[in-house]
Amino acid sequence: MPPDNDTLWKQYSLYVDLYKFYMEITVKINLFYYGITGAILSFYFTHPATPFVKLALGLPILMSVVLAGIFFYGASLMPILRKDLFDLRDKLGLSTAPDLGIFSIVLRSFASLLLVVAIILIAFIVFEKRPNQLPSSTRTSWTRFVPA
Repeated sequence: MPPDNDTLWKQYSLYVDLYKFYMEITVKINLFYYGITGAILSFYFTHPATPFVKLALGLPILMSVVLAGIFFYGASLMPILRKDLFDLRDKLGLSTAPDLGIFSIVLRSFASLLLVVAIILIAFIVFEKRPNQLPSSTRTSWTRFVPA
């Protein structure tokens, strides 16, 4: 027995609400990620002589890779949700429905940016020389700038 019109409307409404929820949570996760990453980078650049400060970059790198994987996976599932939503639209006789294709683009864009950030952070760990790693002759001494 095919579902009645009321059930189809409920399912359609659920898909639209799910789409809005996914978009909202994706933006919130990105804001959280960039807030955490900014705070850690602020510490990294303002405390250059702190031992093992490079290890603090591990959290944003890990978050970048994990979130990018989740976003790429989510983007790969969007065509299924889009097809289901468009099938419901046709059964209900509607002329339009939210296009979930844009959400796939948003997810892929965010995932790509996260991977770029991870690569940059890894480059900081591998290539940047911190003051405590430079030869003593090239270190800046703050005592030069303090009046006697």
